[in-house]
Amino acid sequence: MAGFRSVLQILAFALSLISGAASADAPLSNADQASFDAIVADLAPTAGSTHWTALLQATATHPKLVGARYESAPLDRDAKGTSEPLRAGFDGFDCVTYVETVLALARTIAQDKPTAAGYADELSRLRYRNGEPGFCARQHYFSDWAELQANAGVLDEVTTSIAGDAANLATIRLTHGFDYLSRNANKTAALIGAPERLACVLAQEKSLSDRDDGTPYIRATSLAKIADGLQPGDIIAWVADVPGLDVIHVGLIVARPNGRLELAQASQRNGAVVVSPDLLRYASSLRQQRGVRVFRPRDPRR
Repeated sequence: MAGFRSVLQILAFALSLISGAASADAPLSNADQASFDAIVADLAPTAGSTHWTALLQATATHPKLVGARYESAPLDRDAKGTSEPLRAGFDGFDCVTYVETVLALARTIAQDKPTAAGYADELSRLRYRNGEPGFCARQHYFSDWAELQANAGVLDEVTTSIAGDAANLATIRLTHGFDYLSRNANKTAALIGAPERLACVLAQEKSLSDRDDGTPYIRATSLAKIADGLQPGDIIAWVADVPGLDVIHVGLIVARPNGRLELAQASQRNGAVVVSPDLLRYASSLRQQRGVRVFRPRDPRR
């Protein structure tokens, strides 16, 4: 019996070392590790037989994410110079970091043997060009982020394919190019007194402006007409009616069993991640927007 107990102790110690190594590879606090483990425990056992859209929806609405506090520009909190550690926790989101987190979690859970280190790797590739954390490698405009994901085969833009009648579409080209962030640098905490960061933003803005040959979007007045083309897990982005800015808000579409569309989002208005019960009503209430673009994440298992 004593020998058997010794073997168990050795095995337990070895498992703790493996667990500790995984935790060291992923920048998660103990609380965040516990949240990750709970999400995986709930969703991973049936992930292999779960449709991708259902897995995205279940991830977006998991209790460990819904209710998390809203935080404006959470990634800027830890940036020093142009370096930026990967922030992969679940304690605070803005609208984009929430979408990134859901997508990274769902992609990780869809794989065999999901780990915190694997989740961190997925998130790094989604958030940073070449997967290397850094202020200059982060996409500071949603259009740049979406283009990166499309090129990597993570998602497809379906805006024009679900629009139906051409009258439901319009095209926007930013008159003076992308310049919202640099123009408001003196009001942006991450850019005040940080010329090296501003230089990175200016370079991204110039690149985006040079590539801007007009972006199609679904008119705000046409969203109800094309609602049948939306599906759970779609990323919906509201096109800004603000000079120099492309997108003002993003969220993930979810659906009730009766088919009613809802929006999972990190909401500044609510101060938390919430599921807004009526997507179309919410969409009509959003100010300073022209309409929407829609993106459909690809199933990484295919």
